[in-house]
Formats: sequence, structure tokens, C-alpha cells
Amino acid sequence: MYRRHIVVVENESLLRDLIAQTLEGHDFSVATAANVADAKRAVASTDPDAVVVDIELGPGPNGFDFAEFMQRTSPDVGIVFLTNIPDPRFVGKEKKVVPSNSAYLRKSQLVNSNELIDALDAVLRDRASVKYRHDLDSTRPLAALSKKQLGVLALVAQGMSNSQIADLRGTTVRAVEGMVSRVFEALNISTSADGNARVEAARTFLKATGNIAGD
Repeated sequence: MYRRHIVVVENESLLRDLIAQTLEGHDFSVATAANVADAKRAVASTDPDAVVVDIELGPGPNGFDFAEFMQRTSPDVGIVFLTNIPDPRFVGKEKKVVPSNSAYLRKSQLVNSNELIDALDAVLRDRASVKYRHDLDSTRPLAALSKKQLGVLALVAQGMSNSQIADLRGTTVRAVEGMVSRVFEALNISTSADGNARVEAARTFLKATGNIAGD
């Protein structure tokens, strides 16, 4: 019996091993990689049917970069994103970066491992649907913010001042102040105490991306 080959790309070793064990328990043949360079080598040596890839892979190329490489070189290989990132805007990408007939699953939304198996099976059978596209869910975190607003919020979460953000983005401090104010308004954060507002905004962003636990 042919066993379908999967490459798992995940930089957290414990989670990478857990995903691999889960897939192997469902009769998949699995190779693993911790970063894009390793993933490319794994793809070359195993000729997989699909890849399961996180977006945040530490320093260097991210999961979207790897997916773009796969689309150029092996467009017949299925792609399942398994990530904490609510949607591509959080890393400065457009939604079209998620290839058609791919799945996009948020780790925090998975009830059990069967959802990953079902999504992978749908991708392999060219039957992926909006059911497996958590990045299109209207209730996902910070869905109402624009890509630009998310970009500014991410810099606030990094602890940057308005002046530093203006320098980085090549704009004026006044323009950044306006953008930050609109972000606070969209998040229903009071601006009466700017320092506290920035802390709350940063926490909201980090919670949305899974970098801190929810309440």
C-alpha cells in the first residue's frame, strides 16, 4: 500500500515531533524540518505529496516564502499552513499568498488532531474549502484592521516609539500618531493614558499571534 509522503516544517522541536507522530499514526510517511533550508532538502530527497508548514520559523525565510518556493518548483504538492498567525497581513503579506486549494489552520482553533488530518486529506484530494481556511474567518483576531494598521501595531508591540516608527516607515511623526490613534480606536482602547494604551495594544497583538496566553 502506498503511503503518502509529508514534510512537516516547524521550528519548535516538541510540536514538530508531535505533528510527525500524529501523521505517522494515520499511515503517512513523514520527514521533518526546522527551517526553510532544511525543508528544501527534505522535499528534494522525499518528493512529498504535501507539506505541513508553520509561518513563523525563526530567523530567515518564513512559511510563506517556502510556500512560494513550492508553488514555483512543485505546484502539485499540497500545502497546509499550521500556525498561530491569524492571517497573512500579520507578516506583511496579501491574502493571495495562500495558494488555492491550500488549507490554513490556526493552532489555537484546532479541537483535536483529526482536524489536521481532515484538512490534509482535503488538500491531497483537491477538495480544500473555506472550512479549512481559518485566515478567511471573519471572527479571527484583529480582522477589522488593515494591513497597514497591523504593521504599525506590530511595531508598537515591539516597543517602538512613534518617532522610531516614523523613521522606519519613512513618514512623519504626526502621520504615525494619527495611525496609532486610529488603531487604538479600532481596538476600543482608551487613549487617556498613552503609555497604558500602548501596553494594552501590544498585549492585544501578542495575544492574537499566540505569543502570550489569552485571559
